[in-house]
Amino acid sequence: MRAQSKTIVTTLFGGAYEEHYRRIVLDPFAAAHGVEFVIKYGSADEWLNNAIVNRNDPEIDLPFLSLPVAMRAIRVPDLFLELTPNDVPNLADVHPIFRDVYENKAVGFNYVDYGILYREDMVEKPITSWADLWDPSLAGKILAPAASAGSMYEFVMIAAKLAGDGSDWTKGVEKLKELKPNIARWFNTSNEVDGLIQRKEAGVAAGFGGFRSHALIDGGVPGKFVIPSEGAPMGVLSYHVPANHPNRDLLLEFVNFALAPEQQAAFGNAMPTGVTNSKAVLDPAVASKIAPADQLLRIDWPSIQSQFTEITQRMQQEVISG
Repeated sequence: MRAQSKTIVTTLFGGAYEEHYRRIVLDPFAAAHGVEFVIKYGSADEWLNNAIVNRNDPEIDLPFLSLPVAMRAIRVPDLFLELTPNDVPNLADVHPIFRDVYENKAVGFNYVDYGILYREDMVEKPITSWADLWDPSLAGKILAPAASAGSMYEFVMIAAKLAGDGSDWTKGVEKLKELKPNIARWFNTSNEVDGLIQRKEAGVAAGFGGFRSHALIDGGVPGKFVIPSEGAPMGVLSYHVPANHPNRDLLLEFVNFALAPEQQAAFGNAMPTGVTNSKAVLDPAVASKIAPADQLLRIDWPSIQSQFTEITQRMQQEVISG
C-alpha cells in the first residue's frame, strides 16, 4: 500500500509559498521520517471534491484547504478527524480562533490579515474603521474584492454587521449597494490592486492583505495600512486529516511538526505571514506588519457556508455589475 511506503500526498499552492513551505516544513520532516511528499496542485474546491469522492480510500492524504472551502469541508459528516491535543500536542498552543472556527475538525497553519490600505495623498481624513468606507469623500476611490479576490464573502459579512446583523448576509448585500458610488473597481487579484494604487487610479484598497500593503508602502507608495476597529478578517490555510485514512498517525505527526513553534516562526519570517502557534516568535519587523490573532475578525461562517453561490450571484448582479 502507498501509505505503508510512507508517501504523503498533499495539496499546495505554488510560487514563493511552495518554495518556503518545502524548505521549512516538508523537507525536514521527510528527512527525519523517511517520508516522500507528492504534491497535487489545483484549487481547494477540487481537493475537497476529491476527498469526498474518495472518502473510503483517500487519494489525497492531507488536504490543505483555504477559507471558505474549509467551511464546507467540516460540514461533511465523518469526512475528517476531530483534532485534539492528545493526537496533536502542539494544538494546545494554537490560538483558539484557528481551531474553533473549524469546530476542531481542522487546524490553521498560517494566515494573512485583510484590512484597509489607503493613499494618504488621496484621502482627506484618516480611515480607522470599515464604516469609514461609506464616507462620501471617498467617491470613486475604493477598490473592493470581487468573488475571486479571496475576501468578498468576508466583506459582505462585515457590511452585514455594519447594517446591524452580522449573521444575515442579505443585509450585507444591501449595505454594499450603498457603497457603489465610492467604488472605483471591484478587484479580482492582488496584482490588480498593486498597479491601480501605484498609478493613483484608486486611493483605497478594502479587504487587502496586510503584508502586501506594507510592500507597496515600503516601495514608495505614501500609504497607510489599517486594521479596522471592528477587526480584520483572515485568510487561512488549514490541515484536514481524512477520518478513514489507514496511516493517520503519520499524518497527525506531520501536522504536529508543522505546528511546532520552530517551523511556525521560520515559515512566518520567510514568507512573511502570520502563524497560528501562539508560542512562535516572529522577527519584530515581520510581526509589526501582521495583525495579531486577537485583532482578527470572526466571521459567522455557519450562517453562510451553504449559500456561497447565491451570495456570489447576488453580489455580481446587484452590486458589482448592477
